[in-house]
Amino acid sequence: MSTVSQVAIEEYLKRGIDADPLVVTPILAPKQIGKVSIDVRLGNQFIVFRTHRFGIFEPAGISPIEPQQIQERQVIPFGGHVVLHPGMLVLGCTFEYVSMPSDLECQVEGRSSWARLGLQVATASAVEPGFKGVITLELSNVATVPLTLMPGIRIAQLVFRKAEPPVKEPYGESRKYRCPIGPEFSRLHEDYDWKVFASETK
Repeated sequence: MSTVSQVAIEEYLKRGIDADPLVVTPILAPKQIGKVSIDVRLGNQFIVFRTHRFGIFEPAGISPIEPQQIQERQVIPFGGHVVLHPGMLVLGCTFEYVSMPSDLECQVEGRSSWARLGLQVATASAVEPGFKGVITLELSNVATVPLTLMPGIRIAQLVFRKAEPPVKEPYGESRKYRCPIGPEFSRLHEDYDWKVFASETK
């Protein structure tokens, strides 16, 4: 699986709608498209933990707790900021809407300038062919001082790789996180194998 370079990225972006294009929008500056990646910005929606509500999170079992009971969605206006304290995890999302063609997948990688300050940026898995929506980002601070994050800043980069041959059944209706417009709560409780392996006793 080869990494797609700038020339190929731009060709994917220029494809007509009938040619299964790559869509990353809005691109606010030409410099967002690098030699082998596209920089993406931080959106203004976040999911934060309500640490005062529960002492433990049990996603399945006798009395499972829904993620919405320990987390809440917040919208921060552009011009505002989020303070990420050491050891803190916040779910954010890309400002850009992404639509993946059937012959590309991508990895979300944090920018080194932020990593050197202690910010780890990840998404749990590859962005699969056929995915459409904003991308949820797991943001964690592994440094010893708080970090201030502002919606709109360049936060991560998308590195694209060819999927050969193209996927016949791209990311679709049967998947958990379809067409998100903000960061998504975990849907771990929807995993098909919870009923088999979840403990039936406290």
